[in-house]
Amino acid sequence: MVNTATFLEVMSIQRHDFLNHLQVISGLAQLNKIERVKEYVKQVSLEMDRLGKVARLMVPEVAAVLLAGHYLAEKHQVNVVYDIGTNLEDCAVPGNILAEVLEEAFRHSVACIARPGTPGCRLKVSIGESDRKYILKLSFPRPPRGKAGTVQARLAGAGQKMTPYGGMVKIEESGSGGEIFIIFPHQLPERGSLGT
Repeated sequence: MVNTATFLEVMSIQRHDFLNHLQVISGLAQLNKIERVKEYVKQVSLEMDRLGKVARLMVPEVAAVLLAGHYLAEKHQVNVVYDIGTNLEDCAVPGNILAEVLEEAFRHSVACIARPGTPGCRLKVSIGESDRKYILKLSFPRPPRGKAGTVQARLAGAGQKMTPYGGMVKIEESGSGGEIFIIFPHQLPERGSLGT
């Protein structure tokens, strides 16, 4: 799981990025490029909003893994896109277990699609819910041959950690890409609260 050193590195990178944004805005303002300042602020605001949705997840361990993973992906020139439709408020899986499984899936997704010197690879992270289950999905372009089998084997071990909580991990491939699914239930209502 994300250790303190990794999280401090993420904080340092965020601070550095923030200072860079201020320098760009200051430079554009000095050049009197007001329209470009507005565009840049809008672009940065959208990125902050996306990361803000990650930070507001009700399972802090998952938020920490996604924030750390975001910067790991950037190091490998992988662009992470988020589609977060729920905050995981009723998650039945303990946060540390879910974070460990997600970290494994995220790391393997980045390893599959990162190609040195080839920027523009994309990893989409979706968090949604259906039928009293949460579905966390990592979607990526088709991995290089031979890597999907390795990822499947490693994720099988991670999936076993989800089994006691009614969860599972699976990987699917198609001609256009691959997807790792982490599926787990909402917490069941307490006995006696049904129908009240």
